[in-house]
Amino acid sequence: MTESLDDIQLSDAAFWRRPDKHEVLARFRRERPIARQVTPDGNGLFWSLTRHKETCEITKNQKLFVSRYGTGMASSMESPELAYEVAGMVNRDAPIHPRLRKILVKVFTPRRLQEIEGGVADAARGVIGAISERGACDFAADVAGRLPTKVVCDMLGVPDGEIRDWLARMSIEAQGYGDEGVGDEGNTLKAFFDLNDYGEELCRERRKSPGDDLLSMMIASDADGEKLTDRDVGIYFQLLITAGIETTGSSIAQGMRFLAEHPDQWRAWREDYDGLVGTALEEIVRYGTPVVHFGRTVVADTEILGQPIAAGDNVVFWYTSANRDEAVFDGPQRFDIARTPNDHVGYGGGGVHHCLGMHLARREMYHFFKTLFETLPDIEVDLDGMQEINAFFINGMRHLPCRYTPVRMDS
Repeated sequence: MTESLDDIQLSDAAFWRRPDKHEVLARFRRERPIARQVTPDGNGLFWSLTRHKETCEITKNQKLFVSRYGTGMASSMESPELAYEVAGMVNRDAPIHPRLRKILVKVFTPRRLQEIEGGVADAARGVIGAISERGACDFAADVAGRLPTKVVCDMLGVPDGEIRDWLARMSIEAQGYGDEGVGDEGNTLKAFFDLNDYGEELCRERRKSPGDDLLSMMIASDADGEKLTDRDVGIYFQLLITAGIETTGSSIAQGMRFLAEHPDQWRAWREDYDGLVGTALEEIVRYGTPVVHFGRTVVADTEILGQPIAAGDNVVFWYTSANRDEAVFDGPQRFDIARTPNDHVGYGGGGVHHCLGMHLARREMYHFFKTLFETLPDIEVDLDGMQEINAFFINGMRHLPCRYTPVRMDS
C-alpha cells in the first residue's frame, strides 16, 4: 500500500534519515508541489514547495516574499531583531540588505579571489599533507572541513590554534538542528550567539590594532555612510563562519562519497581533471545540496499553484528537492560529472540573496580535489562505515573512513 503524503512531514527530522527520501520528494513534486505542513515544534504551519520553478520564482521576488522574519523552516522569529542576530543580512530586506551586502561584495570580487588563489592552493596542500602519511583517515571528520576553516579564518584574521577548531564545531552546531548528534533548537541558537559574541570580541581587538584582514575591512567600511557597530561586525563574522565552513566542507565530503559510489565517474575525472572540473563541481553541489531549505514570509495575499496564500504565512522551498526536479534535470537521480546544462539551486535560486561566497567555494574545491587526486591516487572509501549528518538545514557527512598508500608530501 502506497504511503499517504498526508502522513509525511518534511519538518520531521526522521524524514531526512529515510533512505527513500528522494523518491518521496519526487512524489511531492508530482502529486503535491505545494503542501501544508507542520513546523518542527508542532505549534505552527507553513507552505512547503518542492519544485525548482517555484523555488526560483520566490527567491527572486523579494518584495512579496520577505526575509526579515527569519528564513528558517517556517517558524518566524520572535522579532526581526532576533532574526538579524541569527543570520545577519540573510534575514534582511531592501533597503537595508543591499547596503550591508555592498560591504562584503568587495571581498569576493574576481580580483580579490585571484589575489588569494595561491593561498588557497597552499592551504589545500597543507590539509592533505597533514593526513597523507597516515595511510587512513576519517575524511569527513579529519579532512573535508579543514580547508574552508583555514581559508575563512585566514581571511577574517582569526588566530591560529584551538579557536579555529571551536569555530568549526560551532558552525555545525549552529546549522545542524534536527541531527541526532547536534541537539535541540536551544543549542542551535546558543551556537549562533556564541559565534556573534566571539566575533564582537575580535572586532574590539581589531579596532585597537587593525590588520590586513576582512574583519578590519568591515570595521573601516560603511554602509552608505553608516558605520557597522561592534555587534554588526560580530554578526557578520558569524555569518561568514557558518556560511563559509560547513557548506563547503559538506560539499567536499559528499563529493568524495559520490565519487566512491560512482567509480566510473571518478575514473573519468582523474583522467581529465581540468576538462571536467567545471561541470563536476557543479554536479557535486547539485547532487549533494549542502543547504536543505530556506524560507520566506508572505507580506500580501497571493496565490501559488492555485493555492491562496495569506499575508503572514510562511513558505519553505526545499533546495534538496528542487535540485532533483525532473522538469529541469535529465535523469536527476543520476550523478553525472559531465552534466550540462546544470541549473541547480545549490547556491540559492537567484535574486538578491544568492550566495556571496560561491566563487570562493569553487576555488577551494578545485584545489582540494586536484591536490587529492595527485597526492593520494589510490585512496579508497569505506562506504559501509560512512555516517551522514541528517539535519533540517544542512546535508553533510559525519564519518567517511578512507585508506590509501602513505605518502610524504614535499613542503
